[in-house]
This record gives sequence, C-alpha cells and structure tokens, in this order.
Amino acid sequence: MSDDLAYWVALTRFHPFGSVRLGKLSRRFSDMKAAFEAGAAQLIEAGIEPQIVSRFLQERIHLDPQRELELLVKHQVEAITIKDPRYPKLLKEIYDPPAILFIRGRLPPHEVKHLAVVGSRKSTAYGKRAVERMIDPLARVGVVIVSGLAYGIDAEAHHTCLRADGITLAVLGSGVDQESIYPSQHRALSTAILAKGGALLSEFPIGTPPLKQHFPMRNRIIAGMCHGVLVVEAALASGSLITAKSALESGRDVYAIPGPIDAPMSEGPNNLIKQGAIAVTEPTDIFGVTLKPTKLAATYQPQNPEEAQLIAHLHSQSKHIDELVRLSTLPIHVVLSTLTILEMKGVARHDGGRYYSLV
Repeated sequence: MSDDLAYWVALTRFHPFGSVRLGKLSRRFSDMKAAFEAGAAQLIEAGIEPQIVSRFLQERIHLDPQRELELLVKHQVEAITIKDPRYPKLLKEIYDPPAILFIRGRLPPHEVKHLAVVGSRKSTAYGKRAVERMIDPLARVGVVIVSGLAYGIDAEAHHTCLRADGITLAVLGSGVDQESIYPSQHRALSTAILAKGGALLSEFPIGTPPLKQHFPMRNRIIAGMCHGVLVVEAALASGSLITAKSALESGRDVYAIPGPIDAPMSEGPNNLIKQGAIAVTEPTDIFGVTLKPTKLAATYQPQNPEEAQLIAHLHSQSKHIDELVRLSTLPIHVVLSTLTILEMKGVARHDGGRYYSLV
C-alpha cells in the first residue's frame, strides 16, 4: 500500500471531507500528502470553505496516516481510491461517487451483471418467497447480488444467493471491520458472504459506527454499483425508494415486484410500476437472462402416494393446512407428517403459521 493511500484514508477521518471535498483536493494537489499538509490559503484555493479549513487545521494533529495503514492490514481491509483502475466502473459514473472504498473480500469483474435487491426490513412471507423465486435462479447463472445486510429483504437476498452458491456483495453504512458490522446479528452472515467469495464494502473507514445519516449515503452506492435495482417490498416512504430514485438518476433499470393492492409493503413497488418501473413476475424479466429450471420440486419424484397427493396441490403460493387436507382428502396427521418430511427434503417450505408452499 502506497504512502499516498495512507493520506487518502487519514483524510476520510475528518468527517466534513466527504466525496465532493476529497475530489476537490485530489484535483488541486499533486498527491494527498500535499493536501494533508497544505496551509489554509492553499486549501481555500482548492475550494474548501474557510470554516471547514479552520476546523481541519485544528483537528489535523489527531490524524495519523501511518496508523491508518496499520489498521487496514490488521483488519484485512483493502482501500481503493476513485483513481484506482480497480474502482467499480459503474459506480464511478454516478453524480457523487465515493472518493474511496473500503473492501473486505473480492470484487467480481466489472463486466458481470450486478443486481441490487432492496426492500423492507419488515418483510412478509410473500416478500421472502418473491426473493427466493427471483434471486435463486439469477444467482445460479452468475448474476452478482448486491444489498445492504439489513434485516428483512436484504438479508433474505444475501442468504438466497449464498444457498445458490452465488456471489453477493454487502454495502454497509458503517466500517467493514467485524466489530463495526451492523446489525451485529448479521456478523455471521457477513462471514458467510466472505467465505463464498463475496465482499463487504463501505465508504466509511475502519471503526465507523452505523450512524443514521450513513444509510442514505450507503443506498446510492448500492444503486450505483449495479446494472439494475429490484425493489421487492417497501412502504411509500422508505430507504428502498431512495435507492430506486438513485438508480433512475444514474440511468439504471428499476424493477419492482407487484403485490396486493391492500398490502402496505406493496405500496412502494406498485407505485414505482405506475411511474414506469419494470414489473417483475419471473426471473427472466430481469436483464432478459436465460435460465434453466433449478427447483428441486420440479424434478422431485414422490416416494409414496401421500407425497404425490400433497405435491399435486402445493404451489409457490402459500396454502393453509386446512385447504391441503380438503384438497388431498388425507387425514390431517398424515398431511402434517408428510409436509414435515417434504420440508426436510427441501421440496416444501413452511411459510409461517399453518401455511406451506413448494420451494
């Protein structure tokens, strides 16, 4: 790692130096060491506001470039600046690309299709089924899945991609070091993402806590890195719609999964469709990719008449156990035991309550 990188990273520790101001410094000075050591007049000449310059000169003494390099090595984090050829090409095209990215793991090649998947933290069973229906086959054909490691739809997208042996990237609103990952309950998920060849990304340096104002900034990176954004479930006022807006402003495709007209979590996607987003009901609606059937249920051979009866009446849409009993004419204890066996085999899925569907 170069000495100049140390100064890039150190400058990110001064919070007012976001992507715009760091861009001004990189254009004005020959390197970031010169920017770091510059006097007030030079910094003002570079376009930095006098009050920000005054504050920086007071706080600069507490910034340690060499220490920043040591932290990167300690936490196995790579930092790449916007001038680095490895910087994601799509991200560089947005209005305000991050001046520097902190990365744990490996970034896939630029030319591979990247799909952002966003949605509500309070996802429903319908939303989770929709994620699996769309993301499993896409991940299997090599589409990189990008999301934000949050609860709900984000986590479901990451998990589904991992189960399909795909590559997934998580963009964080905190540092990418293990201690800073938010929510902390998803640290195991982040480890799995890295183990499967994915990566964690952030524009915030090591040790940065997950502050509320970081997440809208994080959303523009999720949209900016991808060829398209899929909105699964979202209320009318949500971060997911901010991500969709960022995607539209960057000329990306926006996809939305329609939902029931009386479901609060479907208001966001349904409204996006009315505004011109692409309605998605099949994985092939996204990027026009050609898919091969991968569902176990499509090829599974029932082992007995009871399994055959239930599989004949199960669909991707959840059905209540009472309905399955009525349709199959099997005793309820046989239905329950057979469903349990089919669930263990990965053919059926328990959707909560007394509802089941085909995987």
